[in-house]
Amino acid sequence: MATSSSTPSTTGHGPHSAPHGGNPFTPGFGLTPMILAGRDVAIEEFTAALAGNVPEARAILISGARGSGKTVLLTEFRELALDAGWTDLRMHTSSTSLTDELRSQAIARLRELDPEAETSHLTSARISALSASRDVVQRYEGEGEVLTTVLDRLAALTDEDGGGLLITLDELQSVDRDQLHALTQHVQDLIGSGHAVAFIAAGVRTGVDALLDHERTTFLRRAHRIEVGSVDVGTAAEAIRMTIADTAKTITPEAAVLAGEISQGYPYLIQLIGSKAWQHSGDAETIEIEDVRRARDTVVAAMIKNVHGPALRGLSARKREYLRAMLEDEGPSAVGDIARRMAIDPRNQSTYRERLIEDDLIRPAGRGFVEFSLPYLAEALRHEEREGVGADIEPDRGLTRSHRSRRDPRPR
Repeated sequence: MATSSSTPSTTGHGPHSAPHGGNPFTPGFGLTPMILAGRDVAIEEFTAALAGNVPEARAILISGARGSGKTVLLTEFRELALDAGWTDLRMHTSSTSLTDELRSQAIARLRELDPEAETSHLTSARISALSASRDVVQRYEGEGEVLTTVLDRLAALTDEDGGGLLITLDELQSVDRDQLHALTQHVQDLIGSGHAVAFIAAGVRTGVDALLDHERTTFLRRAHRIEVGSVDVGTAAEAIRMTIADTAKTITPEAAVLAGEISQGYPYLIQLIGSKAWQHSGDAETIEIEDVRRARDTVVAAMIKNVHGPALRGLSARKREYLRAMLEDEGPSAVGDIARRMAIDPRNQSTYRERLIEDDLIRPAGRGFVEFSLPYLAEALRHEEREGVGADIEPDRGLTRSHRSRRDPRPR
């Protein structure tokens, strides 16, 4: 796993870096942070793959839970490839046809890169008038060339430039399996032809695992698998400190440690606690421990609403009962105790256990024990018990005049 490093990477190529005067944290999903925590090994391996040292690592499958940094890592890989002179084609699972999108993007790149994309030939000349007329032909207009030919030409041009061709696909779990097979078949053909080609896909772990069970996903099963997740608390605290160090503010060591503890090393929470603590510090030059303490409740509420809420909303009553049975324990829960609390045969609890593990809601914690897999899931379940399934953490309050009312000239 790429999350085992104890020192956060200082690499950050993404387009969302904040200026020195603004809040440097990026708690939105998919936004690239200024400091990538615990991704050193993955970045080093992909850099080596781009250079041709380990070409087998150019096919990568990134998976993990929501908010664990899958899209961020995919974006970082893409930026590394672009810096190395590669050409990228970004596929989208919302496309009606992945192969049609692949062809469209490849042709757009060929129009930019191919010196023979536009040709002309003399059709007539008049010596007395010193004039001539020529026909200009756009090579990549219409549907003249088949996708295989288009991709081979593009890959050859990127090879000549000393780079390669990168194809990326995010939200892999949502893709149509037959379309994915067609896409990866073209990738395999390019690799088999000797071109420098990289393919990176990212998706939610459970959806990716289900996809890989399909008989037509052999290429992805052979891909280099990167499972992203939480980092250790010390790395989280250092990532927060380093992010703030690039600004005009500072953070006390105690505040950084507390922020790392509140984040529990979860990438989304690292950005969120840093952002909220920054906001609470106001115009002060230093973020104090009290700023972090004041941010905790807001951070937990956002985690419950944005991560746990969607996951729990569609959960079956029996799975929810299993999770609530775990609330009686401060640490890991014994599966025998869970079965007793649910009043079911201990052998039958394994069905719910396995399904909840597949849902990324719990994980094994030693022989005969399980624990919640994501931070603050216990708080989310207790909130459900108090307020009901699907209830917001806090009701929206306050009244604000709309733009329309502020433009309305009528007296008030």
